[in-house]
Amino acid sequence: MLILAALLAATPPAPAPLLPLPREVRWGEGRLRLDSTATATTSAFHDGRLGRGIARTLAHLEQRIAVPLADSAGRGAGGTLVVTVASVGQRVQGPDEDESYTLDVTPAGARLTAPAVVGALRGLATLEQLLLADSAGFYLPAVHIEDAPRFPWRGVLIDAGRHFVPPEVIRRTLEGMAAVKLNVLHWHLSEDQGFRVESKRFPKLHQLGSDGQYYTQQELRDLVAYAADRGIRVVPEFDMPGHSTSWFVGYPEHASAPGPYAIERRFGVFPPAFDPTRESTYLFLEQFITEMTGLFPDRYWHIGGDEVMGKQWNENPRIIEYKRAHGFRTNEALQAHFNQRLSKILARHGRRMVGWDEILHEGIPAGTVVQSWRGTEYLGRAARQGLDGILSAPWYLDHIRTAEDHYLADPLPAGSTLTPDEAKHVLGGEACMWAEHVNPETIDSRLWPRLGAVAERLWSPQDVRDVADLYRRLGPLSLQLERLGLTHEGHTARLLRRLTGQRESPVLERLLEYAAPVSFGERSRIQQTTQLTPLTRLVDAARPDPWARVALRARAAELVASDFRDQAALHDLRATFARWTAFPAEVEALLPTTPLAADGLPAARALADLGRLAQEVIDWRTGAVVAPDGWQAATHARLDELNKPQGLLRLAGIDAVRTLVGPRSPSP
Repeated sequence: MLILAALLAATPPAPAPLLPLPREVRWGEGRLRLDSTATATTSAFHDGRLGRGIARTLAHLEQRIAVPLADSAGRGAGGTLVVTVASVGQRVQGPDEDESYTLDVTPAGARLTAPAVVGALRGLATLEQLLLADSAGFYLPAVHIEDAPRFPWRGVLIDAGRHFVPPEVIRRTLEGMAAVKLNVLHWHLSEDQGFRVESKRFPKLHQLGSDGQYYTQQELRDLVAYAADRGIRVVPEFDMPGHSTSWFVGYPEHASAPGPYAIERRFGVFPPAFDPTRESTYLFLEQFITEMTGLFPDRYWHIGGDEVMGKQWNENPRIIEYKRAHGFRTNEALQAHFNQRLSKILARHGRRMVGWDEILHEGIPAGTVVQSWRGTEYLGRAARQGLDGILSAPWYLDHIRTAEDHYLADPLPAGSTLTPDEAKHVLGGEACMWAEHVNPETIDSRLWPRLGAVAERLWSPQDVRDVADLYRRLGPLSLQLERLGLTHEGHTARLLRRLTGQRESPVLERLLEYAAPVSFGERSRIQQTTQLTPLTRLVDAARPDPWARVALRARAAELVASDFRDQAALHDLRATFARWTAFPAEVEALLPTTPLAADGLPAARALADLGRLAQEVIDWRTGAVVAPDGWQAATHARLDELNKPQGLLRLAGIDAVRTLVGPRSPSP
């Protein structure tokens, strides 16, 4: 905490920490004071959605300033805040909806104008982030903002198939999305581990394929309406032809091999797949889609289409003969046939097909949207074929990478070889929250605040890439999200209370300031998790990107920039590194009463080693001790070892020590 406090103290005063950063911001002079007399009015167009959006903003401001605001004056040109909207916008919001707005704040009042209601909602989100305070009370700083998104498709995938995500978690996720101007909830609703939607036409889907954990149709209608009220589209995904075991628990006749089938408890890729050779398969899907389109009005429909194993197709004599008779030389060609049939069904219902990049094959139906998850090259391939695409490959939040890693990725990076016309096919991107290692209690901590970094990348201009400034603004955003009901800020302490049975766990809390979870692949390999694995270990309490990691690295950079003469930075770093050396004994002392604290022992020992190494580095760099020959190369090698998984945790202080060591020598 010494390092973080020092960094915050060194941060110069700055304007309101807006995130995403608007397209154009011009700060002015003066302040608009907010107190109990503040009112809001609308001029020009007004409807229920706009009124509810304004009411939410006023309620959020009331919570901050802790006094009730005056009743809104309703329609008219007067008021502390005047919102002027030209029209309702699209009846069913799509990617081409106008989300632009202009916001002016002066000491006399605030004026928000937008062509459509959704733009006004985006402007209201910005206005909430402008609220600041001084000794005289609360105020909005004078500013002129002109804003619009860089990309029209800015989403997050929530996987409710592997672990069910209850409606209340979806609602608070939507609140967070609205705060950072994300506009697509991609809802993964079927998987080998569960089918999560009530079907009245085919009730055995949810009755037998969900363990009783599914969304009723009324809950779906309510959540879709809740999202639309916040300018967020809901794109459903029902995975087919693979990742489809849960479909066949109740309806095995549509699979490519005989049943019986059971819900899959393991994670991975499994053989069950729809039979693409039977007309009954397409009749079943036609009836199912007919029912579901009544619940999901969005014009886009995700079919999945990824990781089709093909084992059942290869072992079914009738399917083998069908392929021969129709000239399908490969399973990819057979899947293309399935997708073409499926695309026609969706088109009859006014829907465009979206699928993972495995569907990018010869004969892909025109108008299909390709979601790139295996690599950025698939986004370019789709665009060159004249197909719209969205990027997800760099933004798998479940892989436990830093906000910085996510922030620096881009759907259209500098130097892209796409022509301007091809680049228009890149609609934007989606972060993905796959649920092998999350449950309703932990999902917020894996989404936020890192999702804010992705939101800014997809909204803000391409040249907004200052990592230090991102982290400066992520801190206030994280607290704003907590006020909206997200649970990520208190997650570590809450999970530690469960793990230890104690009200406070200061040793483990300090340990987790400098330790993060291992990656998705590392955890899967080390722990061999299944759907039945309790997610209540120390790794589940850890933050994916601990705040102290960036603060410590920044402090190390300050020391290096001063040629190791900055005594305050030197004191802070030495104190932190010395503190690490005490961790092994402190964690061991917990074991008689807290056996699960043993999960932290490898990281505690590694942090102690890292602390001793860091102090050696400081001694060498300051000249307090003569450095041995080749110490830099040897130290980087030691850091490489310490950067490996320590049980189910990784050390979050490696970057700072590397900064002190200096760059690696180039290979000969």
